[in-house]
Amino acid sequence: MEKVNYIAHLNAAFKRFNNDYRIRQGHITLYLAFFQKWNRKFFKRTIMVNRQLIMENAKIRSKTTYHNYLKDLNEWGYLEYFPSYHPSVGSRIRMTDFGTSSCSSSGVGTVQKMDGYVPEPGHGMVPSLKQKTKKNFYKLATPSNENEVLNYFRKNNWPDIEGSKFYVHYESKNWKLERGLKIKDWKAAAKSYVELGYIMKQEWRSPTAGYLINLRKNYNEPP
Repeated sequence: MEKVNYIAHLNAAFKRFNNDYRIRQGHITLYLAFFQKWNRKFFKRTIMVNRQLIMENAKIRSKTTYHNYLKDLNEWGYLEYFPSYHPSVGSRIRMTDFGTSSCSSSGVGTVQKMDGYVPEPGHGMVPSLKQKTKKNFYKLATPSNENEVLNYFRKNNWPDIEGSKFYVHYESKNWKLERGLKIKDWKAAAKSYVELGYIMKQEWRSPTAGYLINLRKNYNEPP
């Protein structure tokens, strides 16, 4: 079992996506589907995958498109693909570790920890009413962790994979909107995210947007 820092790894992956002009929207959704599977397998060195389930989670309908994106991710170093040509044996994937492993004994690495604030000598204490208001504001503005987001998505019968995408996307942006405005209510933002058709169906406002690559047709694709 690998010892991977969940948030740090995804932040590193998104940084690579933003700096890689070859990356398209489908590459990202496919990678996140594999990452979700990897996480559920407690970051094992190599995982066996079911193509149909991965395609469903990645919102990819074409088998040819799936294999093209998968071969790209393999060639570009995002993962290693070990195809199986036997109909009853699944293919295997080995996710690339982007140097975010930690020494946590739980196997999923420690996430960012907020330091407690202690007023310096001479600083007045904040009135209790103001403290409570500020606490409530941040409770609405950002979720405490990914599980809180996933529980909210499940409560509304929204897919887990979209909840993970929503959390990672805005966590990497410090919970700010595209215009740089701070999110005031993450649940309202999640509702808008779902109603607009999920963030991965929109144009990425990053160096990855606008680039096209030629899809290569493969006539000897594994099942």
